[in-house]
Formats: sequence, C-alpha cells, structure tokens
Amino acid sequence: MSSSPTKQHTSLSMDQPSQPAIIFTTQLSLEPPEQEQQQQQHERQKKQHTRPLRRKISHQSTPAFSSFLRTSSGSAGGFFNNLVQRTISNRQRAEIQLHGILDEPEESLPTFVRRASDQLTNENLSLEEVSKLLNTQPFIIERLVHALYSSTDDDENIKTLSKSEAQRLTRVLNSTMDVRALVFFMMLDEDADGYVTSNELAFFYEKCLQVLKTFDGNRLQEVIQVLLERFHLKQKSRIDFEEFYSIVSKDVTLLESLSHFTVHPTWFINSPTNLPRKVNKFQRFLTRYCEEQTIYEAQMHRLTIDYIRDNLSRIIVLILYILINLALTIYVIIYRVSVTKSHAFVVLARIGGMLLNFNCALIITLMLKHTILVIRTNSFLRKIIPVDDHIDFHKVVGRVIGALAILHTVAHMINFGRLPDHSWGAFMFTTKPNVGWVGGFAPLSGVILCIILAVIIICSMQWIRRGGHFQIFYWTHLLYFPFFVLLILHAENFWKWIVGPLSLFLLEKSYSILTRYSVRSGRTYLHSATIEQSNVISLNIHRPKNFTFQPGDYISINLPRVALYEFHPFTISSAPEDANYLRLHIQVVGNWTKQVYQRFHEMSANDANENQMKVYRADIHPEQSVADLQAMNQDHCGDGDQDENESHLGRCCTKSRKREPVVINGPYSSCARYVFDCKHVVLIGGGIGITPYASILSSLMAQFRASRVICKHCNGINYNSKGLVENHRLRKVDFIWVNRDHKNFEWFLNLLHQFEQEQECYLASNSNENRFLDIHLYFTEIKHDENIGNVPLDLVTKIWAVAGQDIFTSLKSKTHLGRPKWEDLFSNLISNENASMANDVNVFFCGPSTMAQTIRNHCATFRFRFYEEKF
Repeated sequence: MSSSPTKQHTSLSMDQPSQPAIIFTTQLSLEPPEQEQQQQQHERQKKQHTRPLRRKISHQSTPAFSSFLRTSSGSAGGFFNNLVQRTISNRQRAEIQLHGILDEPEESLPTFVRRASDQLTNENLSLEEVSKLLNTQPFIIERLVHALYSSTDDDENIKTLSKSEAQRLTRVLNSTMDVRALVFFMMLDEDADGYVTSNELAFFYEKCLQVLKTFDGNRLQEVIQVLLERFHLKQKSRIDFEEFYSIVSKDVTLLESLSHFTVHPTWFINSPTNLPRKVNKFQRFLTRYCEEQTIYEAQMHRLTIDYIRDNLSRIIVLILYILINLALTIYVIIYRVSVTKSHAFVVLARIGGMLLNFNCALIITLMLKHTILVIRTNSFLRKIIPVDDHIDFHKVVGRVIGALAILHTVAHMINFGRLPDHSWGAFMFTTKPNVGWVGGFAPLSGVILCIILAVIIICSMQWIRRGGHFQIFYWTHLLYFPFFVLLILHAENFWKWIVGPLSLFLLEKSYSILTRYSVRSGRTYLHSATIEQSNVISLNIHRPKNFTFQPGDYISINLPRVALYEFHPFTISSAPEDANYLRLHIQVVGNWTKQVYQRFHEMSANDANENQMKVYRADIHPEQSVADLQAMNQDHCGDGDQDENESHLGRCCTKSRKREPVVINGPYSSCARYVFDCKHVVLIGGGIGITPYASILSSLMAQFRASRVICKHCNGINYNSKGLVENHRLRKVDFIWVNRDHKNFEWFLNLLHQFEQEQECYLASNSNENRFLDIHLYFTEIKHDENIGNVPLDLVTKIWAVAGQDIFTSLKSKTHLGRPKWEDLFSNLISNENASMANDVNVFFCGPSTMAQTIRNHCATFRFRFYEEKF
C-alpha cells in the first residue's frame, strides 16, 4: 500500500539569546478525503468508549506546559522545569501529570501491563468485581472512580470500568506521590469544588470505619475529631489542595500512609471467574494428605545433626518401639517355624496376635494422665521421655492396632477355611470347635472385638472428633472397657501383658472418681456465666478447697443440668493465685457447647437468682460486663473462705444443691508447665487458643503484684526483683496473638491492659531492668496489603499511635493488620537485648493445626524449641 502524501512545516523557537534555536517539525497530513473521513470516524468511536476526566485542569495552567513536560528539549529542559516550578501550583503540577497518564494511548503503556490485561475474559469490570479483586470496600472504589471519571449519561451512575480504564487506574495509583495525594484529596472532596470541608472528611471516615468489625464504633467521633485537628479543620471550615499537600508533605506519618495508596500492577487479571471453587470434604482430605506428604518429605530432607539433636528423645523412643515390635516378630517366626512347625497362615496370625498383645498394653500406658503429670513435673524425666507427644503416639499405636487386627483376623479366616474338622462358619460363629482358653469363645469374641475396634477407629476420625460430634467420639471411646475384657477372654496370654498398665489405669480411675465427687476437690458450683461475643461463654466456678493446679493446666468438667454423664476438657484461664474461683472460656463448636451456651444465654434473671448465680451479657454491654465482673470478684472474695471454713460438710452440700452444680475432673498437665523453666518464652495463641496463656499471664501479673514493696514514709511503690519470678529463670516473655478481631476477647484485652500498667510501674521503679513482656497482636480481618482500601485505616492507626495508644485495643502495644510474617518476627525476637538468650528460646503454641505446622517449620529453621497444646 502506498503511503499518503505529507507536508512538513518547520518553525523555530528561541529559549534564550545565548541558547541555540530549537527546531519543531510538524507533519501535516494530506490524505485523501475518504481516508480522512475514515480516520475521523475511528476517532469518534474511540472517544465514545473513553470516559472523560471528571476534574478538568485548572484554567491557570496552559496546554503548552503539558506538551513541554512530555517533550525532550535538550539543554533547554532545565529552563522550562525551573519556569514550571516557579509559575504553577502543586495542584496544577499534579493535575498535569494526572491528565498525561489518563490521556496516554494504550500503545505507550508498559508491556507487562498490556500483556496482563490480555488475560481479562471480560472487556468490562463492575465496581463490585473491582472491590473484590482489590479486597477493598465498594465505597472507596466508588469514590475513586467518581473522582477520576465522569459518566456520559449520569454523573453518579458509573458502574463499570473498561479494560483501558483499569490499565490507566493502575498507572495513576503507581504514579508519583503528588498524583496520589491529589487523587486522595479528590476522593475526600465529594462535591468537587476544590475544597475539603470538615463534614466531607467526617462523612468519608464514618463510611470507611463503620463497616470494620475490628474498629470500636463508640470511638468513631473521637477519632474524627483527632483527624480534623490533624488536617487543621477544627480551626478552619475547609482546606484546599495546597494546604492539604503542605500538611501531608511535612508529616512523616501521613507520607508513610500515602505510600500505601497503590495497587499491584496486575491486580485486574485475577478475574472472579478464576477464583478457587468450593471443595468438598473428600477433596479437602486429599489436599490435606498431599500437604502432609510434602511436609514429611521436607522433614526427611532436613534430617540434619541439629534436627537429630533437637528431637533425640523422640527418635530414641521411636526406634525402641520399632525394635520391640521387630524382636517380637522374629521370636514368633522362630518359635512357630522351628518348634511347632506351624502353617504359614498360622505364623502370620500368631505374629499379629503377639504384636497386638504388646500394642494394646502400650496404648493404655500412653493415656495415664496422672502418670504423665508426674513425668512433666520432673525435669529429668521429661527430657528422656517425650511426654508431650503422648497423644500423637497414642494415635499412631491405634493405627498400628487396626492394621494388626486385620492381619490377625484375615490369617485366621484363611486358616479356618483350610481345616477339615469343621466348616468355616462353625469355626467363626460357634464355640463347637473349642478354640481358645475359655470354652471355645476365641473366634466369636474375635468377631465382636473386630466390630468394637472398627467403631472406635471410625468414630475417632478428625472429621467426627473436631466436626461438632465430640459426643460420638467420647461415648464410642468408652467401649475400651468391654474391648479389654473380651481381649482377656480371647487371648490366653494377654492378661500377662495388661496386668501392669491396667492396674495403674484402674488406680488412676479410682482416684479420679473419688476426687471428682468430693466436695473438697471436685464437686462444686457455678458462680457466674458471661456471654462473650462471637459465640464464646466464660464460666466462673467456685474453686474447691483442696483443688491445686499450675498455669496452663486443664480440667474436664461436667454440668449435670446440661448433660448428666458428659465430661469435656477445657483449659483453666484463671491464675493459681486466685484462691476463690476457676475461670473457663468455652467456644461454641459442638452440640454440648451449644447446649451450655443456650442454657445461660436464655436463662432469665429469676432463674439465675434461683440458682444463686449471675449471668453477664458481654455481647451487649462489654465494658459494663467487665466492670461488673471485677466488682463481683471483689465483693465475693470472702465467699470461698466462708464455705471452706464450714466445719460441717453437710451444710456445704446443702448449699451447693441450690446452685448450678459443676463436677470437676483433674487437673491435668500440659506442656505449658515448662514456661517457668525457660529463659525466653514465646507464647503464640490462635483465636480461643489464648486461654492457657491467659492463666500464665495472670499468674505472672500476680507475681508482679506480690513483689510490690510500699514505702511506709512516702507510700511509693517499689518492686523486689528477686521475688518477681518464683524460680528466677524466666527473663523474657513475648506474647503473640493471632485472631480475626479483638471483640471476641474483651476480657483478655483487659488482662493485657492491667499487665501493661503493672509493667510500666515496675520499669519506672527499676530503670535498669528490661521489659519483661512484649505484646504482639495480629488481627486478620483486614489484610495488611499495600492497598488503597487500607489507607484510611492505616492513617488513623498511625495518627493514634503518636499519642501512645492503639486505636483498636487502647493498649500501648501496636496492633498489626494481617497475618504475621514469621521469619521477620522471629528474627526480631532474638535481636538487640534478647540476643544473649537466642539459644534458649521456647515457643508454646495453642491454636489451629495448619497454623501449628507453619510455626513448627519456622522454629526448626531458627532452632527454637516448639511445644504445642493438644487435647
């Protein structure tokens, strides 16, 4: 195709007399009329699909400046830049840059942006889709779009963004700070008159903060007043962009927040149609299995000397377990092949039987809770015995028993089929062949044992145990009693294996039953219940006289008026120093917990008075409930002593019958007992998993207060640092709490607030001491991405932090948004003044299993000791 004719027009421009002339050459098109008409029609169609800029450039600026800014002019560029700096305002300069980006042709966009946009399945994105892709409130997206673009039909009815507009929006929000400051100002300027008023600023932040569950709505007006003062809107009725720019540019806090006013360059390629679909339970099971296999392979590759040293006791016990099973297998093979000359299937059946004898005796030993408590109390024994893995080992042995039972049963079934004396059915389901040591009952008892074992194993699966059906797991696990009775009748020599573990087990059970129903140690009553937010209930239980426990211990409780025979384990969240009450926090996850919640949630004031208890509604009045609970604890601090000093136990029993009865079984120990034996402790709680650490922190605070020394002359408070911690070993505690939001645990924030105040008093009187407790709070409701949706909240958070208080919790410790970056966090834990304790860092975790695996891997990297609470 031949090119159309053109004509060149040349002009001269002189910058200064001493400077050379600048030649501008313009090509004038001399195309035929038909081509010119087609080009004009194409331009009109392009303009129809391009939404115009909502805010036009001020009349003070000239188009020539815009062209000069985008044109290289050699040595004369410095003159024009200086001239522009002297003659135009900050707003004009930012508007020129913004207009240049919005008018930029698509061909000039960066290659990676254009390639990313090619993956868009739809030409247009709705504002709702944009807000989901950016994880941002729809209100902020609407304000942003309305600030930049105007609709051709209705100025207030912009519902979609085209592909090119999404590209330009990305360029704008990744532009200079001047442009981003202007765009944010335009979002605040609702009526587009060039000024931000106090009402506009207040309305914008009300809309942004009201939808956040993490933010306390009662503090909204207080926050707005602080913002108005920061932007000089308490002294003035309005500010223009020049003053806004001056305030922002001189404030490091505001500049840091404005730096987050951006988006990822390829945010718009994550179309909602490509989002992950919901998966069923089977798919989740396969995914979890693959993840576990990946973790296992990674651990095998990480089998280094350091890993072996850190897990030496576990490895020794595992090797010992394998060697015992292997030795028993070899013994059976030698005896049955060389001595009795047995058939191959008989040998297999006897191997399964012998290993079942050993493993069925071992599985009882692993659940002797009082014996485990004794081992945990002794520092030497817990180093050589991995007592914290007893539940995991119990699960492993249970799976081995299931596999051995299949081997033993199938081998005997095949062996019965080849014997000519009786039919296969007679062997399996009658006593006529007289197989076994108790009246030929062995085959029939074996069938019953297989059925019982199958029920126990199936009902112990995690999707039943953790899926809200704990009662099924609990009641089917009680089948262990007929299982072991039948096993003794089934196997001739099993009683020799079980006599030791079973004796210990029966002694523990007898002791538990005696203490459980004793008024001095287990039988008590409920003093009060508090309905917390987000389906959490706390129970304040009268503490029996002889009940002793350590921080982090747990108990099994029974509420007879909810379920007569059911016991459920919960961690004690109160401190051992509280002599009058035990406090438990229960999250509603299963049928029994739902019944407990509903009972006290629906209990009327008259019913509560009849039961001589109180019900507080922290879900409705959180602050008033916490205050009432504190007053209740002070007013009734003598009630426990009065009951304990009663000489006649019958009167105490009569009094307890009128109340809400509670039966306590325990306490039982957990790995949290090791906290006071470490130098540097990191306590990590996920959601309701903070309850064991509430007890630990409460105990530490009680020790702080016990070490107070009040001067008789000036009433000043000093601290005896020697008596601060009982064993003088614990020197540093880092508490990390990861939760969706803080409103679920107002009671716990009150505890942290008290601890902060106590620590500040301690540091004031002991200037040479370092901080004992550091608090790290992470709220995951809001992701901490560098995103436009986080800018308003981030700005409020940083302004509020200047006053030394967190906007969410009112603590002095900062609240972090999003999930922790564990590698950076762990690195900070062993830096500065904590570097001397880097070799003795112990991480204690209680929370979701997926989170536990992540933390365990990071602990292995940093060589921190990792302990996990398991029930």
